[in-house]
Amino acid sequence: MKQSPSTDENIPAHAGVESTAPNDDATLHVLQMREVHHRVRNSLNLISCTLQLQARQSDSEEVRRALSIAVERIDSLARIHGHLYGHDQQRTRDALPYLENLVRDLHDALLSPLDARRIELLPSERFTVSDDEMMSLGSIVTELVTNAIKYGTGDIAVGVQRTPAYVSIVVENEGRGFPSTFNRATDAGFGLRLVNHLCTRSGGEMAIEPSPTSGRVVARIGVR
Repeated sequence: MKQSPSTDENIPAHAGVESTAPNDDATLHVLQMREVHHRVRNSLNLISCTLQLQARQSDSEEVRRALSIAVERIDSLARIHGHLYGHDQQRTRDALPYLENLVRDLHDALLSPLDARRIELLPSERFTVSDDEMMSLGSIVTELVTNAIKYGTGDIAVGVQRTPAYVSIVVENEGRGFPSTFNRATDAGFGLRLVNHLCTRSGGEMAIEPSPTSGRVVARIGVR
């Protein structure tokens, strides 16, 4: 009787190498992307520091103010980038932990310790979005919260909810709101124009709700 070949003899010598190669490639890709995003974050910080230095050296109040606004925008982008790309790359991710961290960072960065106002993320059901959608979501929340702090008074509430086709973001502050004569085409600053652009680009929309007792903006972005 012929002896059948052993199990080991039936396995090609290179089988183990082939099975682990995709994992090795994926690990290398993650490490490379981490390095890229680390350098982007460092570059954003370097630009911010350079602009701050230029602002301190300028004798023009207008120039200092413009540079300070630019620094705020860059720092906001750095925070958003850090939350999105500080971990392994994912096609989709849970939005709520990211938003909780972002709102906490905005509170610490934009409100002084002597400011009694609070920024609160309202309870919401968990949902996922892609990284690109998360970038738009973070930019919109950052701009609307910044706007509410700068022009409004009182505590700020951030509400976020997902439907199959959209994510709705509502930012509302107590106290002074938008006047009834507010014209989005002529009165909106850069932040609101950016929010409107991000919404319409994705197939969504932005709505400003004038009120003498509160400021409220509703932004919808299209998601897949």
